Amino acid sequence: MIVVAIAMTIAGMIVVHLTPTLQTFRSNSAASQVTDVFRQAREYAITYRRYVQITFPNYSAHGVNNAIAITVKNSMTPTYGGPVQPDVLLATVYLSGTVTFQLEAGQPDTPDAFGNATPVNFAGVDGGPTTGMYFQADGTFVNLSGVYVNGSVFLGQNNSGSTARAVTILGTTGRIRSYNINGAGTGWFETR
Repeated sequence: MIVVAIAMTIAGMIVVHLTPTLQTFRSNSAASQVTDVFRQAREYAITYRRYVQITFPNYSAHGVNNAIAITVKNSMTPTYGGPVQPDVLLATVYLSGTVTFQLEAGQPDTPDAFGNATPVNFAGVDGGPTTGMYFQADGTFVNLSGVYVNGSVFLGQNNSGSTARAVTILGTTGRIRSYNINGAGTGWFETR
């Protein structure tokens, strides 16, 4: 009985010490997912010369906030006399584990300084412009009017500052950057 009690105590200590490590792995995985979705959308737009829209389908102030979608906007591509092709939902990706789009209180903005007023902030708009955000055939990221859109997506889990991650897009080039928060929670360092 004493051996079982000691084993249970050791197992409990291991679980307590592994929890932050698991949270870090999940946050890193989710940041990679978001980065990969943006890169996939950009590469598709360049390769197939299409507008590719990025949306956050379940994003709201009080929603689950864990999905990002890629839609090929064939309806925005000139048909040159042929029939208009329907838009195609290329992918909907749900963040892994308990990671959601969230912004920690007092969290600094990324070095790109695109804004950190909300977890999903493009062109200063919570959730992005209402008319949509698109990668174009030249790789740039724009709104429906063709104006370049810069933005940041912040994510984390359980409102824990050490799990904070961010992904940014520079509209004029379509450059995508991923950031991790430093150990003190006071600044960011670029990953990948």
